[in-house]
Amino acid sequence: MQIKTPDFEHPILRLGSVALLTGFVIIIVSTIFHPSTQPLTNHPLVFAEYANSKTWIASHIGQFAGVMLVFVGGFVALHRLLAISESDVVKALALIGLAAAVVAASTFAILQAIDGIALKRAVDSWAAAPANEKVAAFRVAEAIRWIEIGTNSIFRILQGSVTVIFGAAIAMSGLLHRWIGGLGILAGATTIIFGVGIAYVGFASQPVVGDVSTFTSLIWLAILGLFMWKKSMTKISD
Repeated sequence: MQIKTPDFEHPILRLGSVALLTGFVIIIVSTIFHPSTQPLTNHPLVFAEYANSKTWIASHIGQFAGVMLVFVGGFVALHRLLAISESDVVKALALIGLAAAVVAASTFAILQAIDGIALKRAVDSWAAAPANEKVAAFRVAEAIRWIEIGTNSIFRILQGSVTVIFGAAIAMSGLLHRWIGGLGILAGATTIIFGVGIAYVGFASQPVVGDVSTFTSLIWLAILGLFMWKKSMTKISD
């Protein structure tokens, strides 16, 4: 039996649901405009593609906006929902999850500044450099790429941790369907593994864990947003 939420929490849940679903859509749309036709480990080809892209910065700003909506809007509302649980463990997990979400969101902001802006400037400079400066300009761009890879790895580990923590809290709370919590734990665990993999192999393909992480994480966000909206429509007097 699911616990009904107090009426005063309903507007927060609705805003959180809208933030999750809107963030989900913005992330998808922004990623569509992200150029990704070249092997990510082939830096000369990748840098040339990035330098020729007219949508690079815009797509990364879009991704940034989408992720901020999810982490700042959606997870704050999810924390408020879980905070009404009678379980002290669930309340503690919700608070830890919120704190981890703040750290993850901050890390993602840094990642987008490196990847979306600094790397673009570097590859543009490399593409426009005279022949005698090409090698030096390429090394600068490649150094920024390594920093991006390191930051991406840490973000993925943090993102996965946030999802696991909130997933466990949901599964224990009875406030939403427990399978939603289970799906969150799966999405988070694969994302942590994916992040650790990036630390060791960079952006080399991780076909199984990478695909599972991306798919389950996006599906979890969409499902969580829909069920939070449904929860917000349930009156305590029902």
